[in-house]
Amino acid sequence: MDCKKNIKLSIIIPVYNTQQYLEKCLDSVVKAVYGIESQVEVLIINDGSTDDSVRIITQYCSQNSYMKSFNKQNGGLSDVKNYGLKHAVGEYVVFLDSDDYIEADMYRVMLQKISEENADVAVCDIRLTYDDPKKNQVYSCAVAAREGTFAQIIDMAMMPASWNKIIKKSLYSGLTFPVGLNNEDVSVTPIVLARANKIVVVPEAYYNYYQRPGSIQNAHFDERRFVILKTTGLCLERLGEIEQSKQEKIKGSLYMHQILAIALYPIRTEKFKTRYVLLKKYMEKANNMFPDLWTNSEVAESLTWEGHYMQIFRKCSYFLLRHRYYFLTGIFWSVTNIIRKITERLHQRRAVTTVSEDK
Repeated sequence: MDCKKNIKLSIIIPVYNTQQYLEKCLDSVVKAVYGIESQVEVLIINDGSTDDSVRIITQYCSQNSYMKSFNKQNGGLSDVKNYGLKHAVGEYVVFLDSDDYIEADMYRVMLQKISEENADVAVCDIRLTYDDPKKNQVYSCAVAAREGTFAQIIDMAMMPASWNKIIKKSLYSGLTFPVGLNNEDVSVTPIVLARANKIVVVPEAYYNYYQRPGSIQNAHFDERRFVILKTTGLCLERLGEIEQSKQEKIKGSLYMHQILAIALYPIRTEKFKTRYVLLKKYMEKANNMFPDLWTNSEVAESLTWEGHYMQIFRKCSYFLLRHRYYFLTGIFWSVTNIIRKITERLHQRRAVTTVSEDK
């Protein structure tokens, strides 16, 4: 009997100089596959590490027969993911970053849900973890207010993430991650989700996404983050095969949670002069690359989200950005930033007063 036919899940772990976190990551995998080892293969792919990662990989592979090590020249995360998909033999695949870790029930429960509902994809919640546990927060994988599972999944800021999703491998057919670009999942995951006949939601924070100090996402903002424009553009180029209703939802999600989010959040918090320079350069590219950015129905709907303050903030911001009034946008954001700081201080004072009164 060909043992490859019995592999239900391939777990792909890219590794590049993560010796500090790797053992915790692999320990979590060992716990997560307990009892289903015969149905699982773990592909640990060393992408040219120069630290002690290779020794750790070798140790774990020698102790666990379902773990397989691969060594390749450094090519970046996209290159490793493409390599992993090429070598994976499981019916389903899932990725795991080697500086993150998972809860013990993740794979067993998600595979069970897939089996029970005959689904192509299972998605779970995400826990952002920090060195200070008080900062930890859970991100839901679905917006309950949306109608239909696809819309619920697609309308999330962290929707593109490939590591909180177990996905039927055949859905990746013909797709590759863009080598040399960060935010690589943006160009692939939306297409995979749109191809799925059924997606099952598992509302448990099984994936622990470590907020690593110094990573691109957590470092000081610079133009490297503009790469989101390229990966979004690549995703939109691949939308031709997808039905029109799903295309509009995918575009809306990428426009709101990826493209506009870069402007409204990290760029907005920069000092005025830096903010103006970055905003003008970024939004000029965005407006030119995505001419339907402001006419997308999902973007228009976002003006009705949340409370009165956020609705006003979005309406004003969208209007100014749409008409390319970048200097005025900067002034408006300076005012809102001051209001936000004052509001936060008032909340803190009230909290301190409440605690004192309770005592």
